Amino acid sequence: MTTPMTDTDQRPDLDVRPLAYALHHMIPDLHAVILPGECWESLRARRDAAADIFDDLLAEAAEAVS
Repeated sequence: MTTPMTDTDQRPDLDVRPLAYALHHMIPDLHAVILPGECWESLRARRDAAADIFDDLLAEAAEAVS
């Protein structure tokens, strides 16, 4: 019979500062559902740009806290 593991046994402390930094610095229009007059191609391009910017901001924030 095994002993159940608790959350603290295996999981490291979670640092949410990089996520908070990235979300704080994102322009609201980048993660809007759809902008007035926006076509589907523009929506996809904007979401792709938002994902790239978000990745860059997360990397920047992670560097700053390490």
